[in-house]
Amino acid sequence: MARPSDGRPAQPRQASRKRKSAWRKNIDLSSTEAALEDIREQERTVGAAAHTRKDDELFVVDRAGQETAIARQARPKRKLRSQEILEARSAVPAVQSRARSSFQLDTKTPAGKAHASGMSAKMKKRLRILASRPHTGIEGADEVRSAGRIQSDAALVEKHDLWGAPQEKSNEWIEPAAKPVVKEPRSKKLAPFEEAEKVPAVPLPHPGMSYNPDADAHDELLNAALAEAAAAEQDEADKRALKQQWFGVTKQGDAGDYMGMIVGDADDQDQDGENDQETDDADISEAAVQPRRKSKAQRLREARAKEQQLAAARRKQERMDRAAVAALAAERRKLTRMAAERIAAKNAIRAAKMERLREQGMAGERLGKHRIPVQRKDVQTGDELSESLRQLKPEGNLFWDRFQSLQARGRAEPRRPLAPTRRKYKLRTYDSHYFKRD
Repeated sequence: MARPSDGRPAQPRQASRKRKSAWRKNIDLSSTEAALEDIREQERTVGAAAHTRKDDELFVVDRAGQETAIARQARPKRKLRSQEILEARSAVPAVQSRARSSFQLDTKTPAGKAHASGMSAKMKKRLRILASRPHTGIEGADEVRSAGRIQSDAALVEKHDLWGAPQEKSNEWIEPAAKPVVKEPRSKKLAPFEEAEKVPAVPLPHPGMSYNPDADAHDELLNAALAEAAAAEQDEADKRALKQQWFGVTKQGDAGDYMGMIVGDADDQDQDGENDQETDDADISEAAVQPRRKSKAQRLREARAKEQQLAAARRKQERMDRAAVAALAAERRKLTRMAAERIAAKNAIRAAKMERLREQGMAGERLGKHRIPVQRKDVQTGDELSESLRQLKPEGNLFWDRFQSLQARGRAEPRRPLAPTRRKYKLRTYDSHYFKRD
């Protein structure tokens, strides 16, 4: 209802009721519906409408007087609107359900149980299969096929630790973007050249390298130098032989030999052709003979021969098995001895390596792409030895010795010696002609 602007009370708007068809259609029932809704609200909250209750239930005579402050404090506090809504209960009693008959379903038989539960035994068995629960009976073909279409929920459930660390899900179709972990080298945990660091920075030279050496020490130095030179020469010879062997594989042996054909005399070829033709004719004549049907005696003879061969093979295999079983103890002892020998050889190699590292450091070992050079030995023959200090000639290079000592002790990395390179093209000089410029 809209209130007029001149201050008059609002008048309810009603549609036109001029025609008979609009008498009931356009009648205003808002006041009636509001009164009925008020009565329903009273029935829900109190239990009955106000006009049906007695005055004693509606009104109370207050004879206690004004409420004291203590009573006001003891009065319960007003509840929240949300609590009132949640605790609101209708005072109208609920509708009574219809009375059930005294008929009881048969739950003793499987058919009665299925009818009472509204689910057949076949469907219940299928649900048990899908739920991965134990069930009795043998699964039929239809049940297996139907159970295979729908996977069980228990099979799809993923085990997830609520308090554990999050795990990344791996996708087989997409390769991980992370780089593969590089294998950690053993030298990071172990120090293979630890003994080389204990080598003195200035090692003592061989006694035979003195300007006035002892005869035995000088002979020992000469023999060691001779052995090193012979080993180097033998190594070079082996390399040359291997190179020649590789070259000999691809080299043609004879000028008349070709790959894929044999070159020879024409007469020999004609004779070979005739022999081949005769052999082919003989094969054709043998193949033309029709195979005859075997007699019963021949078949029995072949069967007995086959049985004898099988029996001989079985006896041979049995003898081999018995021999293998008898040799198990000896084989075990042999394997134990070989394992001990391998361990002893490995320990000997390690001990020799440690001894070599303690004596000459890392000299001769490969470190990276290059080998650490071995310390040079200045060897002089008996004729080259000086008779006095006046005739003594300086030998060696202190800078090279110190640098080689740094490499042998692992303080400097080995590198390939770089020789001075010569210029490839000759330099040309040109006259700039500065006096001809503008």
